[in-house]
Amino acid sequence: MTLQEAIAADNVDQLYSSIERNKNLLDDAGPFTNTPLHNATEEGKTQVAMEIATLKPSFTRKLNCRGYSPMHLALLNKHYNTARALMTLAPEVIRVRGRDGYTPLHIVAGEKMQDQEELQELLAEILSTCKSSIEDLTNQCETAVHVAVKKCNTKALEILLGWLKRVHLTEILNWKDQNGNTVLHIAVSKQQVPEIINLLIGHTKVHAKNLKKKTALQIYLDNPNHNPDVANKLRQQEQQARHSTPTLSLSEYFSMKLTMFEKYAGYFGTQNANVRKILLIVSTLIVTATYQAAFAPPGGYWQDSSSNYPANSTVVTTNASNIAIEKPHQAGNLILSGSKLLCFTILNSLVFTASVGTVWATAITLYPDTVMVYLSLWLLSTAYFIFVAIQIPKSDKLTARILIGFYECSSIIMFLLPSYVWWKHNRVLYRVDATRRRVGGLLGSRDQK
Repeated sequence: MTLQEAIAADNVDQLYSSIERNKNLLDDAGPFTNTPLHNATEEGKTQVAMEIATLKPSFTRKLNCRGYSPMHLALLNKHYNTARALMTLAPEVIRVRGRDGYTPLHIVAGEKMQDQEELQELLAEILSTCKSSIEDLTNQCETAVHVAVKKCNTKALEILLGWLKRVHLTEILNWKDQNGNTVLHIAVSKQQVPEIINLLIGHTKVHAKNLKKKTALQIYLDNPNHNPDVANKLRQQEQQARHSTPTLSLSEYFSMKLTMFEKYAGYFGTQNANVRKILLIVSTLIVTATYQAAFAPPGGYWQDSSSNYPANSTVVTTNASNIAIEKPHQAGNLILSGSKLLCFTILNSLVFTASVGTVWATAITLYPDTVMVYLSLWLLSTAYFIFVAIQIPKSDKLTARILIGFYECSSIIMFLLPSYVWWKHNRVLYRVDATRRRVGGLLGSRDQK
C-alpha cells in the first residue's frame, strides 16, 4: 500500500508499513514541497497527520508552493479537529506566517463564526495557547483584530476584545496597518453595523489619524448615510480625549523636552538588572532591621507603673525591691526620653525612610506596574510611624510632633509625588499618535541577550 493510500484511509499501521518498505519516504525533498503532512491535514486525516508530525516535526512549519503550512490547510478546509490536534502537539505552528503573511490566527479571525460554536472555541484556544500570536502582522501590517473588523466578524471581535482586556493588551487596538488605519478607522470606513463600532469605542484612540490625516469621526462623517447616534458617540469620545490638547506625532514627542517622570526615571532608575537586585536586597534588609529596632529600642520598656517623682530632684532612687523610681511612667512605655529618645527616633526613622526611598527609586522605571509595591511600602511606613508615635511618652510632645511632620513630608515626597508625575507623563503619552506595531513603550523593545 502506498503512502497516499495510508493517508486516505487515515491508517497509522499502513503508514508505518509504507515507511518500512521505503525508509526515505518522509525525507524533506525541497524548501517548498507539498509534504505528506500537507496532504494529510488538507484531507483532514488527523491520526496519520499527528504521526507524521511526530516523526518529522520540521514538516509542521514548512510552506508548500501555494504558501500554506499544514495548519493553514487544515483551517482553510475546515478540518478544525485536525488543526486543534496539530497546535496541541506543536504550539509554535500558530505563529507560522503563510501566504500574504497570514497566520492561523488571522485565518480563524476572518471566518464567520456567529453560529459556529466550534470555531469560536478554536479562536479562544489559539489565543490561550499562544499569547504572542496576537502580535503577528500580515503583509499589510494587519493584526487579527484588523482582519476580524474587515470581515465584519462581530463574534470574533467580541472574543478578541475580551481576551485583550484580560491580558492587558488593549494597546493593540491602536496599532495601525500600512495605510495608518486603526481598527476603528476600518470599522467606520466600511460603514459597519453599529455593534462593531460600539465595541471599539472606549477602547481605541478616537483622535488617532491615518496617513490621510483623518480621524475616525471625519471618515465616518464623509459617508452621507452615517448613523447620527454613532457619530455623536464618536464626537463625544474625541472631545473627551483631546481635552483641548493637540495631538502629537511620534517625531514631535521625541523632539520635546523630557517630562519630569522621564528625568526622574533616568536619574533614579538603574538599567543594570544585577545592580537593581542588589539594591533591592540590601534596602529590604535595612528596612527590616530598622523596623525591628522600633519594636526593640535601646533600654527597652518600663516593666512597672509608677507615679512617684521626687520634687526638684534628678537623682534616681530605688525602692526595697531595687526597682528604679525616676519619674512617673506606665508599664510598656519607652524608658528612653528627652534628647536620647529624640536622637534615636529621628536617626532610625531616617534610615528606615532612606531604605524605603531606595526601593521606591529602583521601582520608579516600572511605574505604574509597581503600584502595589508603593502601596505596600506606604502601609508599612504608616504602621511604623504610628507605632513609634504611640510608644513615645506624653511628656515628649516635641519628639512626637517632629516624627509626625517627618512622616507627612516623606509620604508626600515618596508616594504622592510619583503618582502625580506619572499621571502628567501619561497624559503626554496619550496624545502621541504613533504606528505602535509592537507591544511595549514608544522607545522600542530591548534586545534579549
